[in-house]
Amino acid sequence: MNYEIKNDKITMVVSSLGAEPQSLVFEGREYLWQGDKTYWFRRAPLLFPMIGPTRDNKISVDGVLYDMPNNGFARDTEFTFVENTGSSIVFELRDSEKSRKENYPFGFVLRVTYTLLDDGYEAKAEIKAKDDLWYTFGWHPAFSLDINGKGTELDTYSVHFSQKENLTKKTAVNGVFQYFPSFVDGDEFKLSRELTDFGAIILDNVKSREVTLTSSKGPHGVKADLGTMDTFTVWTCAPQHGQYVCLEPMVSFGDSARDLDIKKMNETRELKKGESVVYVNSFHVF
Repeated sequence: MNYEIKNDKITMVVSSLGAEPQSLVFEGREYLWQGDKTYWFRRAPLLFPMIGPTRDNKISVDGVLYDMPNNGFARDTEFTFVENTGSSIVFELRDSEKSRKENYPFGFVLRVTYTLLDDGYEAKAEIKAKDDLWYTFGWHPAFSLDINGKGTELDTYSVHFSQKENLTKKTAVNGVFQYFPSFVDGDEFKLSRELTDFGAIILDNVKSREVTLTSSKGPHGVKADLGTMDTFTVWTCAPQHGQYVCLEPMVSFGDSARDLDIKKMNETRELKKGESVVYVNSFHVF
């Protein structure tokens, strides 16, 4: 089911399936990709409790194998609607008998809140541990390239960092990372289809707290606030060329070469029973 929140400048629509934003209209302009299944049917999924592929789409917990879809199961699960204040909306996902048996044998509560800002929205996720658990988390919003005019090419866009960086790019080829040192050496890089056709641009240890997408063909763009996250991913589909690019603040991103034991994965974070963690990120549009 879809729910709407709005203020004087913005109207946002969010689905209870995956607690996924469906539309973000700012001053009459649609900023979110609208999910054409010819290219990619999703729009702005959240990723939990796993990001990236695992070997054979499995994880292991205490010697038992569980199915784990690429990028986790939360994005394909119905959340419970909690509250709509008009300018913010809250959804909640709890573990179930099915999730514990098939995918993830831990008790958890994932509460997601979207709050409208004057120029975008804040995305907040609180993860509560009902058992000792291991997880990772991230946002995966796809922004329309057409914000600067229908058909504006990806190659006109650049990604800018709020401070100078020296970042290694990792890209999964057949599920396993290849590494490209000093991919970012400064405060920006240019996008191109040649670059994104090779795979997702995954950047760890990002110091900048703000990353901005702009185009040489128009004044409109998006600024993502990384909050406490230091992995940032840029992705669009290939070989089909959809009119969108994803800007993804993440806790971490793993590949299919990692250990299947969720407790041994370098990418996962541990929460003890009774603990909770909160991630707050914002996306500003202009």
